[in-house]
Amino acid sequence: MRKLIYFLVIFILIGGVILTAYAPDEVSTVFIVLMEAIVFLGVLFGVFPVIQYYRAFEEGLENIERALEVQTSSTWSVMVQIEEFFHQRVMDEQFREYQEKVQAQRDSGQVLADIEDYINDDILGLKSWQNVVQQIPGTLTGLGILGTFIGLIVGIQGIGFSSVNAALSSVQTLLAGIRVAFYTSIAGVILSLVFNIIYRITWNMMIRNMGLFVDEFHKNVIPPVEEQLRYRERREMKQITQLLERLPKSGTFTVAGSANPAIAAQNTGNEQILMPQILQGLKNGEFIFYLQPRFDLNTRKMVGAEALVRWSHGKLGMVSPAVFIPILEGNGYITKLDQYIWEQVCITIRKWVDTGFRPMPISINVTKTDILAIDIAEFFSDMLKKYRIPPIYLEIEIAENAYMQSSHVVTETEEKLRQAGFRVVMDGFDGDFIAMNAIENINCDAMKLDLRRFGGKVNQGMLNSIFDQARNLQLTLSAEGIENMEQMNMLRKCGCTEGQGFYLSKPISIKEFEDVINKN
Repeated sequence: MRKLIYFLVIFILIGGVILTAYAPDEVSTVFIVLMEAIVFLGVLFGVFPVIQYYRAFEEGLENIERALEVQTSSTWSVMVQIEEFFHQRVMDEQFREYQEKVQAQRDSGQVLADIEDYINDDILGLKSWQNVVQQIPGTLTGLGILGTFIGLIVGIQGIGFSSVNAALSSVQTLLAGIRVAFYTSIAGVILSLVFNIIYRITWNMMIRNMGLFVDEFHKNVIPPVEEQLRYRERREMKQITQLLERLPKSGTFTVAGSANPAIAAQNTGNEQILMPQILQGLKNGEFIFYLQPRFDLNTRKMVGAEALVRWSHGKLGMVSPAVFIPILEGNGYITKLDQYIWEQVCITIRKWVDTGFRPMPISINVTKTDILAIDIAEFFSDMLKKYRIPPIYLEIEIAENAYMQSSHVVTETEEKLRQAGFRVVMDGFDGDFIAMNAIENINCDAMKLDLRRFGGKVNQGMLNSIFDQARNLQLTLSAEGIENMEQMNMLRKCGCTEGQGFYLSKPISIKEFEDVINKN
């Protein structure tokens, strides 16, 4: 296939020379030479770099195979020792940046980034002038049409009928102009068509090789982020339960009162160990909330925050929510914890007001279980009265699955909340407007697009489509799960003005949040 591409490139260049040689006059020659120059530049700066990327991914696959042959426990440690992993300047630079990122994440114990964050079609397209090269076929066609009009104008201007000789000469001039017109037009279409075919074939071949490389990399070197998170959660759960088993028992717990008997029957093992500790933790005030700041994406100014629960265990330190949230969701106790955290948020806002600290809107999460278990609107209305805080300082984020699975109850709750002055946001939206159309009477004030639900496969075209649909439906759309600069830039291009994520700020303590506000 690579030989075919080279053959087509040579063919189009030779074809351009032949078209130039057989040009009927100087005007046609000028246009053909200009077209040929554009094609040459397109091949040089557009097609050849893509062919290099294609070959670089082949080299990368071979290097992964060589690394696997080395008898070692870490394929990655072998790969980082290869100085020119791809033997291609642009991709080797991107890979070195990725190595530095992975090393920093390893040192700090973070989840390792996906290779796609640094080597993807958007970055390679930018480096190979893709947006410019894609305009070449249209430019060639446009030049052909321009040559057509110039040829016709020249021919028409030479028409004269003052004598027989003048009429004959006019006919010859007109025919010459028509010949120029047709020649430049046909030449433009041919060059445009052939160049477009070559470029698209080359690009699609490169994309295929990139997909093969990424799959092999994830399979044998560094797993995708989602798989790492699942492994980390299982490991943390195992470690926590092992540690808890060694602690003195703080009481007993039975799942007989769980909301779902089927789930209750299955909840054994980890739950029996964790629940007494969780209940004791609630009693001791060990459950706190951190705040993940929300920003204006254009100015980087903080505009609010989301409250996220954390468990500060007296002996184990900070316990990941991935350890205890699934247990509480399974037995229905999540509502107890949520109500406790919601009230703590209200208490904090009241303290801010009393001390002269200017509050920012704080988002709190409401699950489907919460909505089915209690009257959410009544609860928050009581909180406003109890702590004398304006509703503008609380934003209610209702999970998307609650809309999908309990739409009637959610829409009633949503309406009551909005009447009480709260801003209601659909949390965890995945961009599927077709599924949303199946739900009647959605009146949320905004929707929060969760980039994490795309599994790291976010591209500009996808985001453009989602935000265009949101604008057509007159919906306000913000973003969460922003993890790198590339995603930030894509969101800005889409017109997204508000978002949050680890790239902008990790969740921070209340004290850290207050310090940031005071500093700003």
